[in-house]
Amino acid sequence: MRGHAKFLAFSLKLSLAAVLSASGQDYQLRTLEMAHTLFRSATNDTMYVEAAKQYGYLVEEENLSNGYLFYTVGNSWFMAGDVGRAILNYRRAELYIPGNADLKHNLKIALGTRTDLIPPKEPHPLVAKLLGWHLNTSTFLRWWLFATCWLLFWGAWFWMARTTQKEARITAFASGVLSALLLGSLTTEFILNQKAQPGVITAGEVLARKGDGDMYVPAFLEPLHSGTEFKELEKRGNWLHIRLADGQTCWIPKAAAQTIALR
Repeated sequence: MRGHAKFLAFSLKLSLAAVLSASGQDYQLRTLEMAHTLFRSATNDTMYVEAAKQYGYLVEEENLSNGYLFYTVGNSWFMAGDVGRAILNYRRAELYIPGNADLKHNLKIALGTRTDLIPPKEPHPLVAKLLGWHLNTSTFLRWWLFATCWLLFWGAWFWMARTTQKEARITAFASGVLSALLLGSLTTEFILNQKAQPGVITAGEVLARKGDGDMYVPAFLEPLHSGTEFKELEKRGNWLHIRLADGQTCWIPKAAAQTIALR
């Protein structure tokens, strides 16, 4: 992965350099070049951390949101041995380049290196049978299918206005139903994600508790570790109420994790 990550950092430099040059942000371009130089010359964890921080400055301070930028930040943290921040930034990159094969490959590797391999909660067999298409297809694919069906619906609608062929009515009906189902799926997912933001534990390890304070007993026998993914259910002071992939809930300090969405 080391050589592969370096190649993507070079690709990132070429793509962002053109954008930054066009916008006249020379200091951003210098920051990018500095991060790229650090990444290319890194030989130990400390140097990769410095490269990650330079790339991260463009995200956190300059508010740049670019899939390849997040991907390269993830690569930098992965090379530094920080699987939590690597997964966090790979997930952020997915929002922009969900179909990127290199991103999928590196994310899979990072997920496999986690200490906590928590199996996802299996849906009820009936739910899995009826909503399997919703649960097992990516958001990107469903958006693409919705756009296709929506265009097909309006094409068939205009076709109906000019012909009496039953094929036009069948096409309009089928594409309209599929559009409605896909839109409902996407809307439901959006609402649920707004209520339960996905996130990643970035601390090396954290003792999860049954309440929002150190006075509460531990929720599990073992601590949770860097790279464990969750859904944020509630924020209370300096604590987060989270749900893990297997459905179990607990509380962790807010400083021990970050959400995928930038705030």
